[in-house]
Amino acid sequence: MVTTPMQPVLACAADLLRWLPQEPAADGGQPPAADPAAQTYVEETFRFLHLPPTWVLALLVLPATVAFAWWSYSGLQRLERPTRVVLSVLRWLAVAICCVLVFQPAFETTTYRKTKNQVHVLVDDSASMQRKDRYPAAEQQQALQALVGAEALSARTRQELVQAVLERPEGLLAKLQASHDVRLFRVQRKPVPIRSLAELTARGNRTTLGDALDLHRGAVAGSNLDAVVLVSDGRNNAGLDPVEVAREYGLRGITIHTVGVGDPEPPRNAWLVGPPGPKESLRDEEVGFDVTVRAEGLRGQGSRVELHGSRDGGPFVPLATSPVELPADGESARVRVFHAFPEAGDWTLRFSLAPLPEESQIDDNEDTRFLRVNDEKIRVLYIEEKPRWEYRRLQACLKRVDPSIEMQAFLFEASPRFPQEHSPALQPLQDIPRTERELLQYHCVLIGDVSPERIAATEEGIRSWLEMLVHYVEFGGGVGFLYGDAAMPERYRNTPLQDLLPVVLEDRAWVQQNRPPRDRTFRPVLENPLQPHDILLLQRDPGLNRRLWEEGLPGFTVYYPVQRSRPGATVLLRHPTDGNSYGKRPIAVVAPYPRGTTFFIATDETWRWRDPYAETYMDAFWRNVVRSLAQGRLQRRNALLELTVDKNLLETGDKVRVQLLVRDAELQPAVAAEQPVFLRDQKGDAEKRLLRAVPGEPGTYQASFTLPDPGAFSFLVFANQNPADAVLAREDVLVKVPDRELADSSQDADLLRRIAEASKGTEGAGRYVFLADADSLVAEFAGRKSVENREDTRTRPAWDNIWSLLGLLAVLAVEWLLRKRARLV
Repeated sequence: MVTTPMQPVLACAADLLRWLPQEPAADGGQPPAADPAAQTYVEETFRFLHLPPTWVLALLVLPATVAFAWWSYSGLQRLERPTRVVLSVLRWLAVAICCVLVFQPAFETTTYRKTKNQVHVLVDDSASMQRKDRYPAAEQQQALQALVGAEALSARTRQELVQAVLERPEGLLAKLQASHDVRLFRVQRKPVPIRSLAELTARGNRTTLGDALDLHRGAVAGSNLDAVVLVSDGRNNAGLDPVEVAREYGLRGITIHTVGVGDPEPPRNAWLVGPPGPKESLRDEEVGFDVTVRAEGLRGQGSRVELHGSRDGGPFVPLATSPVELPADGESARVRVFHAFPEAGDWTLRFSLAPLPEESQIDDNEDTRFLRVNDEKIRVLYIEEKPRWEYRRLQACLKRVDPSIEMQAFLFEASPRFPQEHSPALQPLQDIPRTERELLQYHCVLIGDVSPERIAATEEGIRSWLEMLVHYVEFGGGVGFLYGDAAMPERYRNTPLQDLLPVVLEDRAWVQQNRPPRDRTFRPVLENPLQPHDILLLQRDPGLNRRLWEEGLPGFTVYYPVQRSRPGATVLLRHPTDGNSYGKRPIAVVAPYPRGTTFFIATDETWRWRDPYAETYMDAFWRNVVRSLAQGRLQRRNALLELTVDKNLLETGDKVRVQLLVRDAELQPAVAAEQPVFLRDQKGDAEKRLLRAVPGEPGTYQASFTLPDPGAFSFLVFANQNPADAVLAREDVLVKVPDRELADSSQDADLLRRIAEASKGTEGAGRYVFLADADSLVAEFAGRKSVENREDTRTRPAWDNIWSLLGLLAVLAVEWLLRKRARLV
């Protein structure tokens, strides 16, 4: 290594500067005094960096230095004894100073940080925390009321009560924060850190306390966790056993304290689930809503279902009521509420169950739905070949049954001068629709006993018209097929129409050999007597309606024996005796295909119902048929748009996929990159959402949305993308809290106690307390000391300075002077 001439000079200058006395620091050069209350403090100690063990000092170093010092002057007998002793002591001091410097004395400055022990507060964030309890027990009610103020407890959700009680200035969290590092987590399945209880959502679709505790245990391994406080109603309905997981906490010395939320008494609750539909109605049409009522602990009690409605955002007004007897636990009661809406518009319907005084929870006694009531007329096309009895009675029925139904009939055998039957507001037909645009003017089509050759003169023309009919149904239209001896459905085998039929035909040869006799009357039986299809509701009262079908209506003598219904179809009526390996033969069947609806009736004798009831029940039956078949076209509202969702019933937190098909005025797919839809909530507020174009599918737009809140929601397409304009398409979605979160949702205090007891660790077992007594948990943390961690250590040498050298030289100088005086040098 090459050394420059200046390096020795610089080294000497550095040594001299280091030897010079330093200016004192502004604070006197002293380390800051230790403050036990401070989070960080400093301590300074003196120690030897290379000090040998004590036994080495006592048995080797000290005797050796003393012996060496005594030996140095013990042989000089000519000196006086005091002089030898003084010189020996000085020699020993010099050697001792050298040894001390070799042991490297130093000042060590250490910075310590006091870290508070952590307390993790895990708060249940499942949907059951949205419940509102009435707390019938006076003691619990008074204790909570004293903490949350004058507002009624039944007006607050469990989540709101937790926030109000725990985050009070003198509440549990504030008291714990004085001595501990309190960290908050909301728990659905995996605990998620939050800054305050205001971030709780109460949207979890299940309560998995065991999973949450297990995942949290793995996440906090190695931390200075003192205890866990679990705030929940204790209704664990999925995942691991929380008691077993709590035992794992106890083995690690971590205690779990539990805070119970909600009424711990056995549930006394009744709740209501709104109807699945309908979502479209015509003005002055009587609509039936099927409401489901369930109950716990209130079997046999009487209540009532009330219907209130608001048109176009106006005030709610009472519309209808229906009595109900509350069912037993685990069962349900079906209540049918009827109302005819005299005004068109967008109606918000509120179904409510009148609360009972002994109910513990009343927040689930209401449900909301949306209904579009419009002035649109249902246009029906009815084609027949001959004026048979069924045609004569049915065309007259369609003209008079309902002012919202307009019909045009076409009878192929009629002379050119004969004016075809039609409603007064429409013109008589000159021919059946020949283009798709003409056919789309109708909501549903009824096809009677028409031979295929009547439809077109050529095979190609027949197939083309039937394929157009299939496209019409795929586009949302409805088609009803009425049995006839001459052609329907026998002459339509192996044609596109056969795929539309909701039934599977028997083999042609079998039908020709096994024609049913017509000398015996039979009365068709209901497929589902307890909950018949809407088409079969000829009487409002379910009991009277069943008796009418079983005893009142005249029977039939004619029917066509089909083999069975198609998969996905709904059988309405069956033959009472004739059957095969698939069961009794269907008489009336309805089925979706795929966006429209098809209907088949295997008899042409509904006109017999006129005796002795005149037109009452024939009119009601065919009105229901037409209304059911027209549903798809009524819902679409616009032939250029098709809005669909992948599911109409969701649980909170689920995703729904929304798809929109858009065509221009020429029925060509739209080419825009995105299309807007609007999501309307229960309050009527509409929020804009965007659908993106699907690659490779022109005119198709799609997106998925998460719906975290329960209630009834509608996806809407408005004209001009303006919520104030007309609705062009609509799909309703019902988001509900899972049944496992609603059923038996009272506080499970026993489980919470067992969780606390199972976590017995070094500090003892945990405690269970009711929410109002949460503050008492502070006593469990009294006397817990903070953890001290060494943050930084710095060493300041005491041997490597000028004073050490001067001290050694001073001792040697004194010894040298005494030696000189004694004439030893």
